[in-house]
Amino acid sequence: MPSYIYKAKKDAVNLISGQISAQNQDDALEFINQLGLIPVSIEESNAEGVLFRDIRAVRIKGRELYLFSKQLASLLKSGLTLLKALEVLSGQTKNAYFSRVISEIAIGVKSGRSFSTSLSDYPAIFMPLFVAMVSAGEEMGKLQQMLNSVADFLRAQEEFSTKVRNACVYPAFMLVIGISTVIFILTFVMPKLSVIFAQAGQVLPWPTRVVMSISHFLKLYGLWAAAGAAIGLAAFRRWSQTPGGAIVIGQFLLNLPFIREFVLKVDLARFTRTLSLLLESGLTIIRSIEMAIPTMHNPQLKADLRLSIQSLTGGENLGQCLGTSGLIPPIMVQLITVGEESGSLQESLKDIAETYESDINETTKMITTVLEPVMIVVVGGVVGFIVFAMLLPIFSMDIMAQ
Repeated sequence: MPSYIYKAKKDAVNLISGQISAQNQDDALEFINQLGLIPVSIEESNAEGVLFRDIRAVRIKGRELYLFSKQLASLLKSGLTLLKALEVLSGQTKNAYFSRVISEIAIGVKSGRSFSTSLSDYPAIFMPLFVAMVSAGEEMGKLQQMLNSVADFLRAQEEFSTKVRNACVYPAFMLVIGISTVIFILTFVMPKLSVIFAQAGQVLPWPTRVVMSISHFLKLYGLWAAAGAAIGLAAFRRWSQTPGGAIVIGQFLLNLPFIREFVLKVDLARFTRTLSLLLESGLTIIRSIEMAIPTMHNPQLKADLRLSIQSLTGGENLGQCLGTSGLIPPIMVQLITVGEESGSLQESLKDIAETYESDINETTKMITTVLEPVMIVVVGGVVGFIVFAMLLPIFSMDIMAQ
């Protein structure tokens, strides 16, 4: 059935846009009128979704998605219809973009589209896992339960991200203060002292000459250096998002002894947690793995898991397939094998996810605990060296005699 993008007025002031499915343009116009809207324009669209051009790039915070899922589940539990619940959430959501998206989804549901199909119009907001869980909930008549499961998953992800961000606040603050202090000394204090040193005609110690050279460079080329660093960082970030860049960076991280273990744990925790959730929703093991793979970051690990799908299709069990990968720990393979044999694969996956998440939390806490004094020592050492280089000539007898 063709889809039509329309613009219509809700009243004399508010203009909204949306998408509906209809047999032809006349039916679409009639349906818009039935919604109580005044049509302004309508055209057939092959776009991927409602307002795709102006909303698809907008991302929504994990906490907002969690609240949306939890509140929608609560409203459905209270007896409201899906359409009415969406309208209520659209009206009370503070984020203007997200409120607009929810409103458009409600219109899509009202026009006869499924809830999961309407969600899939906004891939930048609703990840495939979210859409798959909602679709499974619709098919099994357990939409409320699935929304609660998704909400719990999003909450766990958000709590972990919050812990990491909070742990990095103090080291980041120290780094910013340290860099700002060094730049201030080199660009404002050191040039004035350089004039005094030049007038004295004294042969300066090497620490002072080094600091003066850096100060001179920053004074002449500091802005150009900052611009070059910003451009280089932006170029690196864009390159890292390309398939080739992701492979190179992923392989590099796997070659670092301590980082390798941490990176693998993060990805495997995401994979096992997501896979458990998808299997709980009633999806097949192959479809669940296909949807869980994109939640990981390391390209090599993704490739190994994609190969496991081919082996599963050939009749092997999941544990055997994962055992062929050199990146997946043997203990994880063993736990999954035991879970398959005992019919408790979901529970085994949850246990693995919880174990890895606990290890990640402990590692993160340890890193940040060690990082704080290291940052203090490094920043203090740099500032101390600069101050030492500035004062060293002053303590010279020749300078004092002047």
